Amino acid sequence: MSLTQYILIALIGTVSGFIGAIAGGGGLISIPFLIFLGVPPQITLATNKFGGLGMSAGALVKFIREKKIVWRYAIILSIAGVLASFIGSRILIITKGTSLNLLIGILMLLAVPIMFIKKRFGENARYPASWMKLLGYIIYFGISIIASFFGGIGSLLIATVVIFVGLPMIEANATDLVGYTIMSISAVIIYAANGLIDFKLGIILVISMALGQGTEAPLQTERTLT
Repeated sequence: MSLTQYILIALIGTVSGFIGAIAGGGGLISIPFLIFLGVPPQITLATNKFGGLGMSAGALVKFIREKKIVWRYAIILSIAGVLASFIGSRILIITKGTSLNLLIGILMLLAVPIMFIKKRFGENARYPASWMKLLGYIIYFGISIIASFFGGIGSLLIATVVIFVGLPMIEANATDLVGYTIMSISAVIIYAANGLIDFKLGIILVISMALGQGTEAPLQTERTLT
């Protein structure tokens, strides 16, 4: 790639991080742009997941400082996320060519409405029954399988925690981020071991997405992931 293309990727990463922080769906910007530049779909998704760690890490530090994480739920979500990463990463590794392009197209169409999930629901804590929480963990696991290789559906994971676990938005946001970050790290390790990450692009995305996310207020009541 040329220097101009690397600069464009840095700009897109910044915009993606900014949009992801305020509205969600940052991956819906960075993923098609990388593919447009000729990056193979598998490399695009794996590298974008690596780049998204920049956003996740920055937001996670803020939530830890603000003590907004409910750790008893974060541990459960982290276990679900790691298990999901093994399945999701395998899907990306074995899906190639036209099938992968079709899958990306379908997921992008499904992810767009997620950006419009109401951000102000879940203002108060609720206390769902145990069976409802269990159902929520199962749903969270299923969504995490897709999230382990495709960015743009972070809002859906947060909504699952709000609806089924009963946490208010900020705590759900923070608690989910622990599970999401650990899931992302697990997936990235698998992708790296299989040679699917372009680390030059990935490092640019890590830095630029973190910068884009950092332009927002220190603590958001909503947070979406790439």
